[in-house]
Amino acid sequence: MTIVQRGFRKVSRELKKTYRRQLARKSGVICVPPNYLYLDRFTQASVVLDAGCGFEADLSVHLINKYGLHAYGIDPTRKHAPALKLLAGQLEGRFTHVPVAVAGRDGTLVFHESEEHESGSLFDDHTNIRRDHTRSYEVEGCTLTTLLGRLGLQRADYLKLDLEGAEYALISQARREDFTPFAQIFIEFHHHAIGHYTEKDTAAMVARMQDFGFQAFSLEDHNFLFFN
Repeated sequence: MTIVQRGFRKVSRELKKTYRRQLARKSGVICVPPNYLYLDRFTQASVVLDAGCGFEADLSVHLINKYGLHAYGIDPTRKHAPALKLLAGQLEGRFTHVPVAVAGRDGTLVFHESEEHESGSLFDDHTNIRRDHTRSYEVEGCTLTTLLGRLGLQRADYLKLDLEGAEYALISQARREDFTPFAQIFIEFHHHAIGHYTEKDTAAMVARMQDFGFQAFSLEDHNFLFFN
């Protein structure tokens, strides 16, 4: 690919993103840095499941502060646990840390934690795991259905899945009814970070979610909001 071709593709991506931002405003989709999308359908009684929340749980904090709702930060990363415990205390009962890994199956899984970056993964070919110093340990894996049962919930208003590659197996093995308890689902796909997944795999998972009855919206074909 020539420099001119690369430049044209970059301009085309930016134009597409600009158009989609305009469409988002018309459709009521709210865009929150760095990459989050949601529809303004929350109340103080709403429940959010923030899977892969990271040590800051920034989306949970944003939604809690804006709506006064309750968020569950679901993250198995051991180095994140102290910060999430502190956050739970600061948010006075509106945030709960759940130290499990959302995945396509229940049971014990091996998690790889990066020492240099925030994101670890269940996959040893994740970019961070291949290039960083890491440590690996066993974590509890939960499907969405098992997670809801563990939390004593029948439904949730919003589900965020930032699973560093585990989203592909979760979606491909799921049934329609596994996702029906969730009014909105935000998924960050990781074809850019996992060696054995590509953009075609992401497109296939988006199509599967649409087959489950969800509408899909994305600014850049990387992070998607699914909703009814």
